[in-house]
Amino acid sequence: MTTSRRGTIDPIEAGDDVRRCSTLARIDHIDAHLMHVESGALASPEWWAREILEGTTAAMRVRLRAGWTMLGIGLRHSDANTVAGWPIAHSSAEYVRLQGDSRLGLTGQLITRVTADGIVFATVVHLGNPVARALWSAVLPTHLTIVRSLLHDAAERVG
Repeated sequence: MTTSRRGTIDPIEAGDDVRRCSTLARIDHIDAHLMHVESGALASPEWWAREILEGTTAAMRVRLRAGWTMLGIGLRHSDANTVAGWPIAHSSAEYVRLQGDSRLGLTGQLITRVTADGIVFATVVHLGNPVARALWSAVLPTHLTIVRSLLHDAAERVG
């Protein structure tokens, strides 16, 4: 990795290494992005998940909560075992997996992995019914834009 790549965000193919982090029986959508960071910035996956989702501006945090609420995802804000209200389903030195279940039939997992190349941030979604599929289809372009923005801003903050 070269320093000229530091701070760049690349959409990547979600390989088996990312898919193995998910516990969903069926994956209906997956997107993954690689955030190139200096090797000295390789903190724990949970630290990175917090930096990406909680370290952003207050306005973006409100926008995120509104979007997740619209998707019917139940958030828990007063629990220490959460990141941005998402329950931590798994946390290790390799990856952290956050899981949100929607009353509308959508299950989402946000996976943050620390790799030799940088930080991989993936969204894995199971769509359990036609309502969930239609809703996800409508929000997907905005989701991808917001993810890239969150990762870019986190890379800028960490420097």
